[in-house]
Amino acid sequence: MTDSKPRWRFVGRLCLDFAMTGGRGKWAHFERLGRPQDLRDWFLQGPLQLDDVGVDDDELRAAGDLREAIQRVAFALLAQQPLAREHVAVLNTFAAAPPIVRALDPQTQTLSITTPVSVEALLSELARDALALAADPQARGRVRQCQSPDCQLLFFDDSRPGKRRWCSAGRCGDRARARAYRARRAVRGNEAVNNPEEEA
Repeated sequence: MTDSKPRWRFVGRLCLDFAMTGGRGKWAHFERLGRPQDLRDWFLQGPLQLDDVGVDDDELRAAGDLREAIQRVAFALLAQQPLAREHVAVLNTFAAAPPIVRALDPQTQTLSITTPVSVEALLSELARDALALAADPQARGRVRQCQSPDCQLLFFDDSRPGKRRWCSAGRCGDRARARAYRARRAVRGNEAVNNPEEEA
């Protein structure tokens, strides 16, 4: 059976992309990391593009703990509320582990991640990105929640005016415009029914 929902959404900020892979409580409906293989796929298909990352059940649970802390911090930033100490403590703990290592190729002058890489290092990278987001006054003011009623994904608004309404203009934005168009047509249709002389 094919899942009608997109498996992953990558909208521009590593920690927020990870935070929106599901969760606990009310976010369980959106869960995408049900198995260690799912987390492995996320590391492969996401911005890091890492193959052959071994993930076990304990590491998957740890990733869930980190994800929840990132979510709590992100929603606090969105609401411009103080961050809870316990959530920041989780981020600090994960960030304390050595992060991934990048190396420069002298010919292409591009950076690549040194492999193999551990899940602990990858979670550290995610936690450090969340800390950097929370610590930057300009960046933390760019945390947004998609205004599409069937999405509500958190995303980082990197537009120049800082007024993005949807996580994706090509997905949620198009859907919102289509709904608005149908609503306008419905209103015009009702007006025509109620005022038949104007249509004559």
